[in-house]
Amino acid sequence: MSENPTDKCEACEVCELLKALEAAGRGSRDRSMEADARVRYRRHMREAHRQEVPLPL
Repeated sequence: MSENPTDKCEACEVCELLKALEAAGRGSRDRSMEADARVRYRRHMREAHRQEVPLPL
């Protein structure tokens, strides 16, 4: 199994918040909230951490 690129960003509060929003959307079956959080997370990783996160399969 390959290394998860998000593991390197454990201390970032924004990353934690966006991943929590994604999980909350998934838990409440709010697909729009889940997708929005995922898009915002990928954008944040690209802009703040200069790291590209692959799209989920």
